[in-house]
Amino acid sequence: MQNITIFNRYTNKLEHEAIFGKKFLTFAYCNALGRLTLSALIKRKFFSILYGRYAKSLLSAKQIRPFIERFGIKTDSMEKKVDDFTSFNDFFCRKLKPSARPISPDPDTIVAPTDGRMLAFESIANTTPFFVKGEQISVEALAKDSKLANKFRNCSMLISRLCPTDYHFFHFPVDCVPQRTYLIKGEYSSIHPFAMKGRFATFLQNKRMSTILKTKSCGEVLMVEVGATCVGSIQQTFTPLQEVLKGTEKGYFQFGGSTVILLFERHRVKFSDDLLVNTRDGIETYVLMGDKIATITR
Repeated sequence: MQNITIFNRYTNKLEHEAIFGKKFLTFAYCNALGRLTLSALIKRKFFSILYGRYAKSLLSAKQIRPFIERFGIKTDSMEKKVDDFTSFNDFFCRKLKPSARPISPDPDTIVAPTDGRMLAFESIANTTPFFVKGEQISVEALAKDSKLANKFRNCSMLISRLCPTDYHFFHFPVDCVPQRTYLIKGEYSSIHPFAMKGRFATFLQNKRMSTILKTKSCGEVLMVEVGATCVGSIQQTFTPLQEVLKGTEKGYFQFGGSTVILLFERHRVKFSDDLLVNTRDGIETYVLMGDKIATITR
């Protein structure tokens, strides 16, 4: 398996991503038997459910400290102490102290909805070099809603990829009134770049949840949470049709890698320069939830 290079906004350096489950990914995507197993078992719902049950068991708690040490996870920002977690999933869905993720206060700023490795596209019509040239990115297929296809034609798009090592709550990126969330059933394929091989179609095949955010400042925003291999579930914790401030908790992923996709109406926002430059160079940018990702175009 090749290394995945990302740009860390906070160290201002290119870094190799520490890959959780590297042996598993190598077997599943680089081995003939592994690819057969992937098709027959790993993408199926019951596999993620079974693994999710194990991650919720007392037995899984023994994995927490080795995981923290291996991936250098900071424990001083967590609300709970390490020994207070009752299972690996309890640790995986950990909450952080409010001071750990300050929300950018500028009213014209849109903030990162998650901790993640991000790609930013001024228009979904121009998504090379990350996705296969000529592959059609369909808003209708992503949201399963034909009415949204015209509204978000040539929209701006942000993709935030979370790894199992990340803080796994997702938050509202802008002041808004969130509408009701719709579940779109699908598979549980890995969203790791190595597994996807640059195919946006994986996002159109996986289980996901779609929510329209109505804003006063930048029109409507489509927020889609995408599940992946071993994601037990996508939990929504917000109340629909009630106004919220940016940075407010929307929900969380249970165990597994996952992705949040934001679609903005064309010309409504301008993404931060580092996101745009790195995306054009084929590199994801590591950003923490609450940090600036775009400016609203008035």
